[in-house]
Amino acid sequence: MIIALLLYPGGWLIDASDPLDFQETLKAYADNDNLTHAVSFVIILCSLLISYGIFSFWRLQGPSGSLGHSMLRFGILVNLFHYGIYILTMGTRHLLVAVSQHADSLADPAGAPELMLVLHAVSGGLHFAFVTVSSVSGVLVGIGLARRFSSLNLTAAACWVFGLAGVAGLINVVVGQQAEVDPEAFIMVSNIVLFVAAAALLLIGIGVIRGEKELIPEDD
Repeated sequence: MIIALLLYPGGWLIDASDPLDFQETLKAYADNDNLTHAVSFVIILCSLLISYGIFSFWRLQGPSGSLGHSMLRFGILVNLFHYGIYILTMGTRHLLVAVSQHADSLADPAGAPELMLVLHAVSGGLHFAFVTVSSVSGVLVGIGLARRFSSLNLTAAACWVFGLAGVAGLINVVVGQQAEVDPEAFIMVSNIVLFVAAAALLLIGIGVIRGEKELIPEDD
């Protein structure tokens, strides 16, 4: 997922563009249309795989009614929802590129620019919702998993970082809505928070592979 996001046109590596500049962003997508479609497809698949991985934590046992266990289970459900939003975001961007490629085939070719602008705006709104919901999910899942550890090791620390990244994301969402805040600052902080959360999630996944007992269901 991290590699795919780095390769997404208009991002950090491929034709970096200002996400607030519609024409510049669209040009980055359209100039690399095949790559945009391919990476979008990979990101959607990765989102489903990550959701499946986090959903596997549902089988973890915990004290009935305990705060940590309740947070974890609710966070798992929120996680499924937030990746659903992200998949819709990627689908909207995919359609945006498709419209730019086949504008002449539309029933009203002259309306293509307005349609693309609407799709871009919808994509931005969905991404804002994704940042918000993913932050809530990060707090719940991160803290829910961290509370299962009796001592602090690398995996436990990654769980706490995952949860704290969610807190940072929520603060960024609240502050970023203020008119005085530069939208570019909001986007930059969001990207940093998401990258930190992704790195923490990677370490948590490694912990699962290593068989950390706090992350493995008792019947496995």
